[in-house]
Amino acid sequence: MISDQPDIQHFRIERDGAVAVCLIDKPPANALDEEMHAAFGELLDWLESDGSIRAVVLGSAHESIFMAGAKLDEFPDEHFGAEATAHRVDLAQNTFMRVQRLPKPIVAAITGHALGGGCELSLACDFRVMTEGKALIGCPEIRLGIIPGGGGTQRLPRLIGRSKAARMLLLGERLKAPEAAEIGLVDDACANPEATLAAARELAGRLAEMPAPGLRLIKECLNDGYDPTLQGGLLVERAAAIEALAQPEAREGLRAFLEKREPRFHE
Repeated sequence: MISDQPDIQHFRIERDGAVAVCLIDKPPANALDEEMHAAFGELLDWLESDGSIRAVVLGSAHESIFMAGAKLDEFPDEHFGAEATAHRVDLAQNTFMRVQRLPKPIVAAITGHALGGGCELSLACDFRVMTEGKALIGCPEIRLGIIPGGGGTQRLPRLIGRSKAARMLLLGERLKAPEAAEIGLVDDACANPEATLAAARELAGRLAEMPAPGLRLIKECLNDGYDPTLQGGLLVERAAAIEALAQPEAREGLRAFLEKREPRFHE
C-alpha cells in the first residue's frame, strides 16, 4: 500500500515507483541543527513505516552543497561546555545511526560539498555517488581544532581502511570525486549533478527490485555482524569530541574560520 507523500520540513520528496528520492532543502547550506535533526527523524519514521518504499536516494536540492555540519556562527562560548557539546554529539550520532540502520538501502547523491557532518551523513548511507568538479568530501574538523563527532572517526576507517582514513582525518584532507572513488570513499564519480542523481536513481531502482526481506536481513547482518564494535567506538569518539571542544585550540580554530583567516594554534 502506498501512503500519501508526506510534507516534511526541509525536504523535497518525490516517489519514483518503489524508490523515495529525498532532497535536503534548508538553504543556504543544509546546516545540521536541531531543526534538521527533527526533520530527519520525521523522514526516517516515514521511510521505515511505508512498506511500498524499498530503496532511498538521499541528496540535496542545492547543487553546490550536500550538507554542512554544525552552524559554526552559532557557537557562543557556552557551546564549548561539556553538556552542550554532548547534546550536539548525541544528536548527530543518533541521527546517523538511524540512517545506517534503516532497513532499506540508501544511496547518497553527492552533488556538492560534503564536509564534516555532510561527509559523516554520507558514510551512514549504503552507497555514495558524487559529482566531479568543485565538490569536495572529507572531515576537515582538525583544521578548526576539533574532531568529527558524528561517527567520522569510526565509519571512515571501516570504509576505506585505517591508513587512508588516518591521513584524511589527521590532515583534514578534502577530496574531489575521482580521488574519493579511487580509495573507495565513493562508489562512482559522475560528470555533473544531473548524471549523479541519475546514477543514484538507477542504483536505487535496481536495489528496489530485490526482495525487501532479503534487503532488510542483509543490512542487519552488515550492521550487527560486520561492525559489532561500532557502538563502542562511537562512545570513544563522543568522549573525545567533548574534550576536543573544551580546548583553547577549538576556540581559536572556530574564530579563525568565522573571521576568514588562518588559525594560530601554536602562538
